[in-house]
Amino acid sequence: MEKALDISKHQNTFSPSAARAAGISTVILRAAYGGARDGRFERFAADCRAEGLRVGAYIFLTHHYYNKNKGSAETARTLLNGQIDALLETLAGQGVTSWVALDQELEAGQTMALAPAQNTALLNEAAARIRAAGYAPCVYCSASWAKSRLVTDQLNCPVWLAYYYADPHDPDFDGCTALEDVNTAWGEYTRSLGRKLCGWQFGRIGYGAKYGAGSANVDRDWIYFQPDDEKEELPVFTSDTLKIGPVSTGDRAAIRALAEGLSVPAQDEGDYLIVGPMSNGDRAAVAGKALALGLGCRDWNAPEEGAGEAQGPERPDAGLEAALAALERIEQAQAAQKEQLAALAERLCAAGGALAG
Repeated sequence: MEKALDISKHQNTFSPSAARAAGISTVILRAAYGGARDGRFERFAADCRAEGLRVGAYIFLTHHYYNKNKGSAETARTLLNGQIDALLETLAGQGVTSWVALDQELEAGQTMALAPAQNTALLNEAAARIRAAGYAPCVYCSASWAKSRLVTDQLNCPVWLAYYYADPHDPDFDGCTALEDVNTAWGEYTRSLGRKLCGWQFGRIGYGAKYGAGSANVDRDWIYFQPDDEKEELPVFTSDTLKIGPVSTGDRAAIRALAEGLSVPAQDEGDYLIVGPMSNGDRAAVAGKALALGLGCRDWNAPEEGAGEAQGPERPDAGLEAALAALERIEQAQAAQKEQLAALAERLCAAGGALAG
C-alpha cells in the first residue's frame, strides 16, 4: 500500500521534492480535460520523474454529459474516442508507469446521459484502447457513482474510488482509519469491491503546503496495488459464514470486536471462531481482518440436521450373503481342481500303458 497524491493545473505549482520528503511515492497527474491537454501535465511529470516519484495520469471525461451527447450512446462513443486519442497523444514519452484513470463525475449543472450498462461498455472500450497502448487503465469515480452508474462486475479494469468518510475534517495519512474499520454503508460498499479496488481517495481538504502543492487543499490517496505488482491470490469466499482460526486470545478479541461493531454474530468453537451469517461487505471486512492477522479463514456451513450422526446398522443378512458368495467361489475353485486332477490321472495311466508295451 502506497501514499499518493493526485494533482492538476488547479494546484498551479507543485514541489515533488516536498511531496517525497513527506512520504509520497506516487503522483497521479491530470493529463487532459475532455480533449484538451492539462497545461501543467508535462512540467509536473518531468519534475516528478526527476525526483524519483512514480507517475500516473488521469483524464477528466465529458463524453457522458447530456449537453454533449444529447442522450445518444453512439455520439458518446465518438466523443469518448476523440478524448482517448488526445489522452494517448499527451501521455507519449512522459514516463507514466502507474495507473491511467478514466475520471467520471459531473460538474455543476451537468447531467448524466448514459444508463449504467451503456456507460460500463463504453468505459471498457476506452480501457481496452489504453491497455493496447501499453498503459494500465482504471476508472476513477465516487463510491456512489460506482454503485449507481456502473456495473462494476462487468468492468474490465480496476476502480479507484473517492469516499471522504470524515469530510469536512479529512485526516492525513497517519490519521486515516483503515478501510476495513470504516463502518459506514459506503465503507462497506467500497470494501465489497475486494481486489477490484486499486486505490482509495480518502481526503481532499487541507495539507496542500505539507505536500508541496500550490493550493490549500490536495487530494490524498492510498494505492493498494500498482499495475506491475503481483497481487496475492486471496481466497474467494462464498458462504455467508466464516470459520476463523486457530486464534489466540488477542486475535479472538480483535475478531470479536470487529464482528460486534458490524452487528454480526460470533461464537466460539474451540480454538476457532464461527462468524456470521453476514452480508458480502461485512464478510469482506471480517475476512480481510483475519487474513491481515495471519489467521486461517474459510467458508463454513452449518451441518444439516442428522448430518454426522451414526449410520444405521448393517442389514442382518448382509454378512450371510457375503459368506455364501465366498463359499461359492471356493466350491468353484475345488471343482476346477478336481477336473485338473482327473485329467492328470488319465495322462499318467496312458503313459504307464505305453511303457508296459
